[in-house]
Amino acid sequence: MTTETADFKIDQSTLNYRSRWNNLRGVGNSPIARASIAVPILGYLIVFHRDLIDYLKIHSSFCDGCTVSWRLHFLYFGSCFFAVGSILYGLYCPALIKRYGGANDFFDSEKYYFTNSRNFDYLRALIHHDKEVHSYTPVVLASLGNRGPGDSNDLYYLGGIMGEYYVLQNMSYPIVRLIVGSCYLMGSILLFIPTASTFGQVLYQVFR
Repeated sequence: MTTETADFKIDQSTLNYRSRWNNLRGVGNSPIARASIAVPILGYLIVFHRDLIDYLKIHSSFCDGCTVSWRLHFLYFGSCFFAVGSILYGLYCPALIKRYGGANDFFDSEKYYFTNSRNFDYLRALIHHDKEVHSYTPVVLASLGNRGPGDSNDLYYLGGIMGEYYVLQNMSYPIVRLIVGSCYLMGSILLFIPTASTFGQVLYQVFR
């Protein structure tokens, strides 16, 4: 294996890890991200509405030139990226990941529910279903899912099965995860630029 191939695999692994659902949930579950869905529509009506701009041009006391500043463009398109990411996150992120930030949280909260043999069998069926639907390669924790029925009251064994299910959910829809992560990154950059510019102008006015 060449150095370039090894570096590519490392970068690909890092990208896959960074874009897992539990790493996106901090932004996706936030009220700001959910509110951003309405911003593109409101922003268009306010910032790019021709009638409003014409009205402000007539009333020079409110507006001198009435051109839409680059800052508003950056804020608008940054919010649009956040909105797209939030919509995809809401549609594709598994409910399990939205609720629990890690496998340990899932285990601590639900372990007694899955000690019931019927619920335990249902969980194992979900694992096999997810592996078939999402075609994981390599198969995550395959040895656990392929074991015998096991004892649902054995918390060590149960923790392994529940952990496997969490990991499978966390790695689902890899392409969508990358798109969501990219939207959040681009949105953050576009929102940061006008903020940093304004902050720099304030500092300049203070220390000049």
